[in-house]
Amino acid sequence: MNVKVGRDDKFNSRPAVGRSTDELMKIIERSSDIKDTMVQIGGDISEKSFSRRLLDLMDERGVDTAWLVEHSFMSRAFVYQLCSGKRGPGRDIVLRLALLLKAGIPETQRMLCSAGRGALYPRVRRDAVILYALKEGMSFLDADDILLELGEEPLIES
Repeated sequence: MNVKVGRDDKFNSRPAVGRSTDELMKIIERSSDIKDTMVQIGGDISEKSFSRRLLDLMDERGVDTAWLVEHSFMSRAFVYQLCSGKRGPGRDIVLRLALLLKAGIPETQRMLCSAGRGALYPRVRRDAVILYALKEGMSFLDADDILLELGEEPLIES
């Protein structure tokens, strides 16, 4: 199966429904009661697991787990564990998958968050390179080449 190569602007814009993150932050900042706050923002909170996000992204790209195994340099068992939620990914695994599946920056940040990993931060040199690679729709192999060229740790262990 082939993954779409073009950038996915779907993840680069504000969601069609719900309030923005800034709007939710303002509600939280003005609140004096957590229960009331959670009622107010409850419909705008995503509790999607990493495995669900990964499966949804794979579905949107028209790829299956066999394709992911073939192109990710990960074992079949590990990919199936990630997809089933039996195993959680490390940060670099999330980034490799995001680059492989041509996720946009916002979707990559959501994947990192749902995996319990730190979001990409543009003030961190390595993160800035990865953000650039995501913006450009690079493969994780091309991103690794740039990371190595700039003296940063690659996404794939040597």
